[in-house]
Amino acid sequence: MAQWPTLEIAKLIVGVLTPLSVALLGWLFSRQLKRLDLSNWTNQKLIEKRLAIYDEIAPRLNQLLCFFTWVGYWKTISPADAIHAKRDLDKTLNIYRHVFEAEVYEAYQDYIHILFETYTSAGHDAKLRALVRSPDGDRRTDGAYAWSDAWNACFSEPRNAVDKGEVRARYKALMAALTRSLGVSTPERPQAAFKPEPASRPAPAGGQTPA
Repeated sequence: MAQWPTLEIAKLIVGVLTPLSVALLGWLFSRQLKRLDLSNWTNQKLIEKRLAIYDEIAPRLNQLLCFFTWVGYWKTISPADAIHAKRDLDKTLNIYRHVFEAEVYEAYQDYIHILFETYTSAGHDAKLRALVRSPDGDRRTDGAYAWSDAWNACFSEPRNAVDKGEVRARYKALMAALTRSLGVSTPERPQAAFKPEPASRPAPAGGQTPA
């Protein structure tokens, strides 16, 4: 039996391995594409879920902002409404806290704990760190609801009332964290440098205006 030349054997091996290599590369490429599609689909579903949760909690977060800073529609928000908003937010954020990054839940805790005095006593709601009457108005007479004297007990001591600037700062930090979780970047606009107006030159003698 004649022996095959080495070159012929090499050609035969290459001829067999080439289609196998192409098939293997095609399989690996297809597998990678499927993994990428699955990852994109998962990320899309995650963003959709976060957006649904955002739509649920954003109005309540804003409701608390208005109540504690006496802005917007604060006259329509009773103390009971504010406490119910906190209860609903606590439920939602605790259920879905792991759907978001840790910074979202931490920012929420920072926000809610400056608004409410928690752990007051067993079986009692958190107390509002707000004033009943302030230079901005009187909740007992200015509200669009009928005041209940029982709500007086819903408020913490006046000395514990939170500063409006701190409320706005914590709210802004929380909303920024939520926005980032949706993949939206909101860079701060740089403030324009203050430029003083040029000092006016005195008119020359004779009342003539300089050229």
